[in-house]
Amino acid sequence: MILMHSATKQTILASSTLTLALVSDAVLYLLLPIYFSDFLLTIVWVGILLSANRFLRILLNPLIVYSYALLGGRRATLLAVFFATVACAMFLFSLGPWVLLIARMLWGFAYGLLRLSCLYCATKDPAVSLKNMGWYAAIQELGPLLVLLAAPLINHYYSVHVIIAISLLLCLLAFIPALFLRQESVQQQSPTRGWLPKFNYQHFLTFVFCLLFDAVWIVVLAPLIIFGGGSEQQALAMAAILVVLKRGFNLLLGLVVVKYSQLRNVNRWLNYSVLMMLLSAWLLASSALLSASLLAIVGHGVFMILMPKILSDQNNNLAARKASLNDFTLWRDFAAALGALLAGVLLAAELVTYFYLSAAILLSLVVAVFSWRERKIRLTSTEQVE
Repeated sequence: MILMHSATKQTILASSTLTLALVSDAVLYLLLPIYFSDFLLTIVWVGILLSANRFLRILLNPLIVYSYALLGGRRATLLAVFFATVACAMFLFSLGPWVLLIARMLWGFAYGLLRLSCLYCATKDPAVSLKNMGWYAAIQELGPLLVLLAAPLINHYYSVHVIIAISLLLCLLAFIPALFLRQESVQQQSPTRGWLPKFNYQHFLTFVFCLLFDAVWIVVLAPLIIFGGGSEQQALAMAAILVVLKRGFNLLLGLVVVKYSQLRNVNRWLNYSVLMMLLSAWLLASSALLSASLLAIVGHGVFMILMPKILSDQNNNLAARKASLNDFTLWRDFAAALGALLAGVLLAAELVTYFYLSAAILLSLVVAVFSWRERKIRLTSTEQVE
């Protein structure tokens, strides 16, 4: 009988809780940009609602970290599931933008706690951290992937509120794995952090890539298909397919990492992902939506599974490791919040391709300068050794 590592078991439980609750958020990115009128919204309000939860996590990051430390992993996760359930239920009714804004804020706090639970469990033991990140990446995609596969079919026969109701049911089911989590001791919890995170080249890449290929991409995807001459049904189906491919790739990549968790040259693979996303940005600037999306799916998936591993391995101290992961999540949230809000404005002004062109130019210059500097440092170090 093979015994599962304790940190791996906790990672699987935490990730299972997250994936069930995450469905309620994933469907909104698919439905709101197209069916915003069914929720008494405008397209600008879509951007506001999809970004509000991220801005809340940025502003309340110290409170989220403190709440996790005060309650411990198990109780914090149960509280998060409760908030996620209430937030999802509010979208069943046409309550108007201001009430739905409160719902998104509740979800923002809930997701902040759920993600900390997953990352802390996955990186607690460096010996199995990459394997656990694989479990985290794979499992968190299961719930949203299954619903996104069914969403176009359900939407063909039923209203969008039926999809929301299914998401609510899965939120309720998320209580089950959360109840089996082990309560952390005080010594294992993360200390309170300041509001401002650290910023370096790795955080810059995290910010830019999440801005381009997380929030903005997923919001503008369906509208760009409509602008290109597709119908609403075609746009929903194509957007669903691409989002399913994104989540399906992340799931398969996670399983591959679980199988081959002793991966060497992690930094080299990270560089490959950076190059793929650079090319994707240039393609999006030329309106090559499909090929750009496929490259972004692969590059972003590899990047997001390797970066937490690299950051956590830089710190032997558990508290410092958690602090580094907090910085990583905060920059990701800031990029995603800004991107979701920016997407609504870009769509209204029809400036999406110009935005990606500007981003591609800036990102290419920064990556080129950093690569040249790193190469120069390595050559200098080699000469000194010789």
